[in-house]
Amino acid sequence: MSSGVPIRAEVWIKFQELRDGGLSRYAAAKKLSISQRAAKDFEDGVGSKVGRAAKAAYDLSKKPPVTPYEEMCDEAREAFYDIEVFAKRYFGLILMPWQVEATNVLMELLMSPYEEYVVINAPPGCGKSTFFTRILPAWATVKDRTIRGMIGSHTNRLAEWYTRRLKNEFEREQPVRAEAKDLKIGLALDAASTLVADYGRFKPDVKEVWRADQFTVAQPDDVPVSEKEPTWTCFGVDSGFLGGRFDLIVWDDLYDPRKMRTAEARDDLKRWWDEVAETRLEPGGLLILQGQRMAPDDIYRYALDKTLTDEQVDEEDELDEERGPFELEGKRYHHLVYQAHYEDRCEKLHKLGSPAYPEGCLLYPRRLNWRKLSHIQSQTPDRYAILYQQEDADPAVVLVDPLWVSGGVGVDGVEYQGCWDADRDLWELPRNLPGDVVIVATADPSPTKFWALQVWAYVPESGMRYLLESYRQKMDAPTFLDWNHTEGVFTGIAEEWWQRSVEMGHPIQYWIVEANAAQKFILQYNHFQRWSASRAVNLIPHYTHSRNKGDPKFGVQMLGPLYRHGLVRLPGRQRTEARPHALLLVNEVTKWTPEGSGASTDDCVMAQWFLEHNLPNIHISTGNVTPMWRPTWMTKKAG
Repeated sequence: MSSGVPIRAEVWIKFQELRDGGLSRYAAAKKLSISQRAAKDFEDGVGSKVGRAAKAAYDLSKKPPVTPYEEMCDEAREAFYDIEVFAKRYFGLILMPWQVEATNVLMELLMSPYEEYVVINAPPGCGKSTFFTRILPAWATVKDRTIRGMIGSHTNRLAEWYTRRLKNEFEREQPVRAEAKDLKIGLALDAASTLVADYGRFKPDVKEVWRADQFTVAQPDDVPVSEKEPTWTCFGVDSGFLGGRFDLIVWDDLYDPRKMRTAEARDDLKRWWDEVAETRLEPGGLLILQGQRMAPDDIYRYALDKTLTDEQVDEEDELDEERGPFELEGKRYHHLVYQAHYEDRCEKLHKLGSPAYPEGCLLYPRRLNWRKLSHIQSQTPDRYAILYQQEDADPAVVLVDPLWVSGGVGVDGVEYQGCWDADRDLWELPRNLPGDVVIVATADPSPTKFWALQVWAYVPESGMRYLLESYRQKMDAPTFLDWNHTEGVFTGIAEEWWQRSVEMGHPIQYWIVEANAAQKFILQYNHFQRWSASRAVNLIPHYTHSRNKGDPKFGVQMLGPLYRHGLVRLPGRQRTEARPHALLLVNEVTKWTPEGSGASTDDCVMAQWFLEHNLPNIHISTGNVTPMWRPTWMTKKAG
């Protein structure tokens, strides 16, 4: 055999039998006249094609077949239906009540005939990654070997690591032994068995894929499934093309704050989520997006703010009326949120042996004890509120408490009326408004990025500010306003909105534009001067400086009391564009902080502040005959 003659498959099988019988590799190879190099390559899995096939066939012959349910032991049957028993028997892990609660909800949703989308937020250190990328996928596979699943993360490398760990569980022949420290404090115990021992073989024959990045489990009676996607596949945001469609998708810790430091990066992730990640779900499948909240505008908040289309709402209405906790109420995503500490359940008993949520106030008393949490809360309240309590931001430090917008009774006992007009659409005003109405448009332009534009109706007699339109996207000066020489007409958003306001019966009277950028993009154009003169629209340049922006009396903070007292009115009619447009502003004011640690963008906040900062300059009380203020260039003859 050392003379260059190919080694036959039966020789390699004999070699493996000798090795399993206790012989060393040297002794077994010498007995069969196999070179030491060939023997090493065989065992490393890099030998000849005949040798690799022989080894795979031998391994397959030594593994038990797939165990039918009728032949499973009683303990295996119990674990088949009970995730707590399953985790303890095969992984040596003691699940927390919140993990069992989440599993029950997810299994119900997985049985739904519709595509279901879920956001799960839980604090760091509560075992969510291990549970959602290892235990839950393993249990789902044991229950249904035909399932097609995907595990994803912000990098393909991390996703592959998760998939490799899962694959190893289907190969394990010795029960897991708990770490001494976890065993001592009762967080884990030695596993009682393995998946292979109780449920039979998972590794398929050589025809199926079995790699770290994707693998296909053996089916009953070895029915081939090569024409379908593997049982489990991994993908990362950096994987490039994301192919295949799946029954169960788990995205773990998708938001990487190190890569999300710019608005463009966050917008790119959201666009990728819409166009790639969400589209991979099979009909009747379940997509899970899980992780701890990282920022007020992270991917979890983006998903939670998604609404259903009219057609999707009609489909939901066809479901059973008693859908229980799965009622979406116009939202695309279900939300399962778990806080590190529950104030409403707290009785100031924070012992290590205290019961966990929902019986107690701590989600995971052993790992996230009150001594640790209270220190984080006192040192970094913003971090505690977002990362551990899964809130958008600490209500005590943001510009606008979300409760002031939604309405309800606050922790201070005050009942806030809220800011939503549920029956009002864009470009609509309530009937019979008292007194005059002043229509003001504002713009926060940018040379290269996004513009934020708004239109407001201010009613001096009542002090109400009615948002009529809110707009934010990339644009340039011609998109804002331009002159078509061929047709002799003005074009752009400024002209469109003016025409819309005329149809409404209240023409726009003022445009407040940040002059820092407007000097370059607007004031230099002659056609803008001609347009403002012909439309009787006054331009007010706004100069933003760090001093006036941060002034407690005249700066951005002046917006907070307006929301608190319900003086800001937002269009919120269902099944229209009103609420999504208004949320552009709401999502910023409820996350904005003076230190800039909340919202990633403040364009919409600035656009509203331009109105309030300049309102004393543009409002003329009834009976006042003082001429209306106009920029000096407006008094010149238009060209």
